[in-house]
Amino acid sequence: MKRRPLSLTLSPLRGARGPDHLPRPAQRGEGRGEGPRPLLALLFTLAFAAAACSRDINLLPPRADAGGANDTGTNPLCSGIGDPIQLPTATGAACAAALATRGHRFALCSCESVSAPARIRTDSFDSRTTPVFEETGAAIGIGGDLVANAEIRAGGALHVAGAGGIRTSTQLRSAGSLRVGGPAMLSDQNVDVDTDAFVNGNVSGRLRVSGTLHVPPGAQLTGGVEYATLVNEAITVSPPCDCSAGFVDIAGAIAAAAATNADDAIGLQPTALADVTAPASIALPCGVFYLADIDAEAPVTLVVRGRTLLAIGGDVTARAGFTVQLDPSAELDLLVGGQLIVTGGGTFGAAGAAARFRVWVASTTTVLFDGAPTLSGVIHAPAAPVTASSGLPLSGSLLARSVAIGADSDLHFDRAIREAGTICNEPPATAVP
Repeated sequence: MKRRPLSLTLSPLRGARGPDHLPRPAQRGEGRGEGPRPLLALLFTLAFAAAACSRDINLLPPRADAGGANDTGTNPLCSGIGDPIQLPTATGAACAAALATRGHRFALCSCESVSAPARIRTDSFDSRTTPVFEETGAAIGIGGDLVANAEIRAGGALHVAGAGGIRTSTQLRSAGSLRVGGPAMLSDQNVDVDTDAFVNGNVSGRLRVSGTLHVPPGAQLTGGVEYATLVNEAITVSPPCDCSAGFVDIAGAIAAAAATNADDAIGLQPTALADVTAPASIALPCGVFYLADIDAEAPVTLVVRGRTLLAIGGDVTARAGFTVQLDPSAELDLLVGGQLIVTGGGTFGAAGAAARFRVWVASTTTVLFDGAPTLSGVIHAPAAPVTASSGLPLSGSLLARSVAIGADSDLHFDRAIREAGTICNEPPATAVP
């Protein structure tokens, strides 16, 4: 039997659990000088469906417009789009956008070694303009060794810091520099470097360096190594990405959000997305919010109105798509305390605004992208292995403890990440040389 839909409207609550931001330095950037706004409500609609009945619950009335006097999508504790989100680090609170700028200069960065059985290609675009993909500025960084049994085509520099170096059985190309912390054992297929190469050991195979090849004194070059200039000197290759726990304290930020947030102010329950069986949409104003976990069999959409932090204490499991819709200048920092599992294909992230959706994963357990979901965002998982057996179509940037990609993949670096921190007076980052 199908029950009649039930509509329930609640007035906004007068109180909240506390300030809607983690501790931060003095206010900077957008939002300065804005006066208080009227007490406003928030769209928060969840539809639950079962085989024999369905129910719609409208907790709060929908947003009336997009920011005018009748705007009903604002947290009463947060003015305008809000201050830039702050996250704790080993040296104190830091702007989340600035951390992305500092830590995500690579399209793909693995803290440990990478074995690549399938093709990996990177290029870059700028989400602030009409997307034009270019083979520039889309570096690949590997903190350990690289074993490649399929083509690696970096639309930027390729840095491999491991003492075991590189071993390939197929083509490899770097549109920037090549830096290797050990020997380079290459195949009889072409390995091309568009600028300079720095190899800390012997080089064997077909290597063509358009600029200068730097190797230690006494290094042997065999198999058809070509270069414009040869320099013998000591070679050091630093780890390409900051994978330290002190770079950002994700678990600490989640604990702080669980204790102090604006959930009550907008009528958000911690279990709001704990069992999603029909398409669900939540609109979030600026501020800090907390959910216990997300477990969705149906599509989930987050409509973000300002600078927003959403902390998830446990797992995030999305089986049918997880879409983030960002208002102009809005940003979302999604903090995940447990596993991140995205299955069933679909999408995960903010299409067309990858640099403004940041995912911070505290867990040491596997991050799973199954079914080749389309990813759009900045994903920071320094303690977690990432597995994508069906491929990893990514727009944005990925940093993980390790990366296992099982099918041909194209990764598009969003150059807007390099300037994201300017809202906090962070200087723009330069492309990896």
